[in-house]
Amino acid sequence: MKATDRLRLFAAAAVLPLIAAAACSSKPDRPAPFNRTVQVGFKAAAPGMSDYQYADGIFQGFEPDLVGDVLGDAGVQHSRVLVTAESWQDALGDGNTNHNRVDLVVADISDTAGREKGFDMAGPYLMTPLGALTSAGHPVVVKRQEDLVALRVCTVAKTTPRAFVEIEVKPRVSRDGHSPQDCLQDLDNGSADVFVSDYLPLRGIAENKKVNGKRPYVITDGKFGKTQFLVAVLQKGHTRACQWLRSKLDKYVKSLKWVDNLRRNFNFGTDETDDNLRQDFQPLISTSDNRCAA
Repeated sequence: MKATDRLRLFAAAAVLPLIAAAACSSKPDRPAPFNRTVQVGFKAAAPGMSDYQYADGIFQGFEPDLVGDVLGDAGVQHSRVLVTAESWQDALGDGNTNHNRVDLVVADISDTAGREKGFDMAGPYLMTPLGALTSAGHPVVVKRQEDLVALRVCTVAKTTPRAFVEIEVKPRVSRDGHSPQDCLQDLDNGSADVFVSDYLPLRGIAENKKVNGKRPYVITDGKFGKTQFLVAVLQKGHTRACQWLRSKLDKYVKSLKWVDNLRRNFNFGTDETDDNLRQDFQPLISTSDNRCAA
């Protein structure tokens, strides 16, 4: 072998490790499960928040848009899976009961001390008071919490609004639904006066749901109860992944994308300024609220 050939081989051998090192260093440093395609759980039939379009097989709403923006900007692929208020915890476990195993749930879930013990929670990405939805055909007036006492109130079982109504309100009649659709049906057939839940999801229903071109429900003026902070939920023990997602959500809620997402999905008009919307619904992600600790 000629000396010049040996020199070329030596130079190539020296360059290859540098190329490999550069390739490794350029690979995104994403913790599991964000280092692969992520299975994300969303609720259905919650227009504004998350609504599954069965004809098209797609989810629409603030939460699917948020996940698309946040994970998309980070270069993370994701698939979308249906969960409910009753099934999302199983879905984050083995998922066997409902065949809907997921890595992450973004589905109108409030940050509570009880949930902190069992899950890692990133965010919050929204804050909202509780509110009341009523039938447009038979509306009732709710301006404050006390107005609920004399009414027939429906809430979804195993939710924060359910606990609030049971402990704080104690209405004349309390009805449990397995899903928001149960409470909407109660409004339709006249067996409930109001559906109490988080204000923003109820506004989403009032603004987006139509029957024969008309809106069948009205959001009342009343806002009450403790402010709910909505979080993205992972299995317990995913501290690094939770911190990673938390930083991405922190950046997102401060961006114009967050405000545009809110306006689009909840039909806020020009009379509501960006500052108004941020004051009412944008949470501050602070170190004191970190729910990612192992």
